[in-house]
Amino acid sequence: MTIAAGINIFSVYRELGEDYFGTLEKVAAAGYANIELIGFNMKTFTRYIDEIPMESVRDKIRELGLKAVSVHEGTAPGQELISHDWDSVMKYYAGLECEGIVLPSVWIKDREDTLRTAEQMNSVGKKMKEGGFQFYLHNHAHEFKTIDDQTLFDLLLQNTDPSYVKFELDLAWVMRAGIDPIAVLEKLGDRCDMIHQKDLSRNLASQLNIMEAMRQGGDEALESFEVYRKYVGPGDFVDLGTGIFDFAAVYEQIRSMGHVRYALVENEGESEDKFGSIRKDLTLLQKYV
Repeated sequence: MTIAAGINIFSVYRELGEDYFGTLEKVAAAGYANIELIGFNMKTFTRYIDEIPMESVRDKIRELGLKAVSVHEGTAPGQELISHDWDSVMKYYAGLECEGIVLPSVWIKDREDTLRTAEQMNSVGKKMKEGGFQFYLHNHAHEFKTIDDQTLFDLLLQNTDPSYVKFELDLAWVMRAGIDPIAVLEKLGDRCDMIHQKDLSRNLASQLNIMEAMRQGGDEALESFEVYRKYVGPGDFVDLGTGIFDFAAVYEQIRSMGHVRYALVENEGESEDKFGSIRKDLTLLQKYV
């Protein structure tokens, strides 16, 4: 299976909040055809579906020759998944011909949280499937917290219905949990057909394995958002190919697996020329997909 390169436009969320359509133009000019939208305006803390008519976005992406393969949409920390207005979300993104709706994160900390979340993910995923969408979860590192010799991620995997819930694996966050992303991809199989690609600095603010750093620091009781505030620094992410990620080895194995359709750049690094950075990211990623 051919892997298509693309970008999650959280990579340019600041620019997007300032000038939505101008940013889409620059993303297209950087060479991207496949984009993953985001639902939240990080500047105004409002939702784009409440700000911009669907028809305006649809017409712009068609004009630019872009394909919105998916979108990151979901609840704020502390909100129940089933409380979200998923009907409005599906109606909006159906007009953009999105294939997938991705939950950006789940804020889980123990077994009870995880099983309740899995149940709600099944409910939302069923609704999505009936509405013509595929529902995904995007991971960070905290989902790989181990309880009773099992990660919370594995609990989610075991307690969600494969026909309703897939996973968009963020390879760099898996690494920051001290786990080999290839091992997780093998476990997921065709439940993962989209991945996120970052690169990690050779000079991380803390050690690579955040989970181990938490154990050493006695911080295992921290809430998920507190974990990232303490253990992730603004310089931890860098342009693709300039950090520690082994693209050649990892993508050789990903291609051999055959179930990943999209590899999406998510550049969270700081850059004086963000559009120049994402252009270079695409050039690098295309060498390996």
